[in-house]
This record gives sequence, structure tokens and C-alpha cells, in this order.
Amino acid sequence: MKKNIVGFIVGTALNLYVTYAIRHALSVSVLPACFLALSYLCSVLFLFSPKAKLWRTVTYILNVLILLFGIAYAIYFRRPLGFYTAFSSVAIFAKNFIAGPNRKDKPVTKIINAALLLITAAILTVTTITFSSAIRDPLVNGAGVLWSSEDENLFNEIATGKTDEEKVLSAYTWVTENLTYDHNYDCLYQYSDISKTLQTKTGVCYDIACLFAAICRSQDIPCYVIDGYARTDRTAQHTWNRVLIDGTWYDVDITNDLTAENPYGFQAAQNYNSTDENFVIMRIY
Repeated sequence: MKKNIVGFIVGTALNLYVTYAIRHALSVSVLPACFLALSYLCSVLFLFSPKAKLWRTVTYILNVLILLFGIAYAIYFRRPLGFYTAFSSVAIFAKNFIAGPNRKDKPVTKIINAALLLITAAILTVTTITFSSAIRDPLVNGAGVLWSSEDENLFNEIATGKTDEEKVLSAYTWVTENLTYDHNYDCLYQYSDISKTLQTKTGVCYDIACLFAAICRSQDIPCYVIDGYARTDRTAQHTWNRVLIDGTWYDVDITNDLTAENPYGFQAAQNYNSTDENFVIMRIY
């Protein structure tokens, strides 16, 4: 029992820290809130060790689903919170496995287990719906790109002008004049944080593309982030943007314009998902 209490306290403390760290994201997006709620539920589940085979089986199934959703969220949308949620589910899975089955649960324990599992299933359902919606409509805040209300106030100052073209050009100018490429980045850890990018004024191609997309989307201008790799070199991975201006899609490679002698500027594309001459597109979001 003492181990359960310790696990609950440690898990809750970590959850509170994560809540504080991503508090701005929670106020503008449902998806991070769903995964954080699942982590809190995992902490509560530490207090209870289901003995009956039915409850243990259901708990295992739900924990596996939480694990898979967490990994999918972390990889697809590049959000470390997904890995944290996956870790929380693994901790519960390991704890219940190590505890092993016993005779049978008390009636009160059964009721509590049933309530917790029902709540977990309900949040998983909401997470599934929200996750699917984010994949279908990645241009909304909280899908592939996430920015806070404070960031949006700055974006309104950056994207000056009356027309979409003027706003996009002002956003492009601001990013190219205020950001520098981070040559000391860890290539294994590219998870964009818009607020951090704005504070440090540095980033890699993914950070830069996400920031430009956030500015455009905050002004209701469709703008995608595109991941790809060079056709001549599979290892040369890159991220850039595709933005809609007056009915025409344009490729924008701000990272190139920050680091190369020849600026890329704005190159017209046939559609938001049309192929690229120099890069193989892996994902558009």
C-alpha cells in the first residue's frame, strides 16, 4: 500500500509540474488537455491494484491504448507530452503486473475501479475524436502547430497589413530579420515550442516553419508545415511551408533564406499537396 501511495504522490507531482509547464497550451487546445488528463488518471490508478481477472484485463487494455495514443501523438505531431503520457501508462502496467493477481476485490474496490476505468474510457474516446479531427483539419490551433493567446497578441503586431499578401510578407520579413538558425541543435529532439522559439529567437527548420505557420494561421491564412527529404540524399531531411495567398499556393523556405546565399522567396505550387521538385514530401500538416 505504501508503494501505491508513493507512486500516486510522485505521479501527481510530475503531472502538476507538466501542467504548469504547458499551462498556455491547455487554455487554447483540447488535445494536450486530453493527454494530460490521461496522465492524471494513471496517477490515481496507482492507488488501486485490481485483483479480479476482469478488472486487470480491462486495465491492461486501456493502458495499452493510452500507450499507443501517447506514442502516436508524440511522433505525428511532435509533442513530448505524448511520450510522458505513454510513460505514465507503462508505470501503471508494470505496477499491476508486478503486484500480481490475488483472490478477489472488495465491493467498494470494484466500484472505484469501475468508475476509474469508465472515466478513462470516456477520456480515451474524446482523445480519439479530437486526435482524428486534428489529422483531418491540421490548420487549427492545437493540431500540428500550437501557439498560446500571448503568442497570438504578438502575431497580430507582426502580421501588419490589410490583405493576406501584406500579412504574409510582413510575417516572412519579421521571421527572417529576427530569427537565427540554431547550429547546435540536437537532431534527435526536434519538438517545436513556439513560445520558446520566440524567446530565444533561434531554431532549426522545423521551429522556423512552425512559427511562420502559427503567425499565418492566427490571421486565418491557410499555411502548412511540410516535412521532406532531398531527392538526392535520403538523410537530408528538411521542413518548410506552403501558404495560400489570393487563391495561389506558394512554397516558402525561410530556413534557406536565413542560411543560404540565394534566397528561395515564394515559389508557386499547384496545390497544397502538390509534389516538390527537389524534395520528397513525407508529411503535410
